[in-house]
Amino acid sequence: MIRALFFDAAGTLIDLAEPVGDVYSRILSKHQIHRTSAELDQAFRRAFACQPAPDFSSSRPGHEVERQWWRDLVETALAQPITEAAFSELFHHYAQPEAWTVFPETPAVLERAHSEGITLAVVSNFDHRLHPILQSLGLADFFHLILSSADARARKPSPLIFRHALQALSLDPCEVIHIGDSLPLDIEAARACGIRAFHVNRPHSTLLDFNWS
Repeated sequence: MIRALFFDAAGTLIDLAEPVGDVYSRILSKHQIHRTSAELDQAFRRAFACQPAPDFSSSRPGHEVERQWWRDLVETALAQPITEAAFSELFHHYAQPEAWTVFPETPAVLERAHSEGITLAVVSNFDHRLHPILQSLGLADFFHLILSSADARARKPSPLIFRHALQALSLDPCEVIHIGDSLPLDIEAARACGIRAFHVNRPHSTLLDFNWS
């Protein structure tokens, strides 16, 4: 029997309001770093694909580790260091609800599951910005748990973040379905923990194609 649904956040429930390259080009130009949107989009895809996972083994708070990871990613993509002021503006931008948009089907799917008494959780590779973003977008109150990798001190595909969510909600893996847009980070990772999974692969499959009954 399914008692709970776990959702990834970005790419599953919410999406970027504008392309990364446009945002970074606009903000970085104010800090004397001039790149085109296309150059930045390409550079960030390359950097993101090879960036190692954050190291949570230190005593630093998880949110600080995640923030440093993002700064390292930006500097890798740019192939140069940036000032704290430039990075802070970039990081702050994505803490604002205006930087995000809710996929059209998201509220109805969450409302239906919530009305049926299903426990809902977010399990996302994110940081302390996630909860206020979801709150501002009108989604946070649907969830019994909003768990970021910074909170869990582990990133998907690590099983630790899924185990953290299961333990927090007193659930067994067989009672949960995880929904996400990444095959390695969501689908394969959840199944490796014994959790069933549904792949959101827009435009071929969306949350509307998912049936937990």
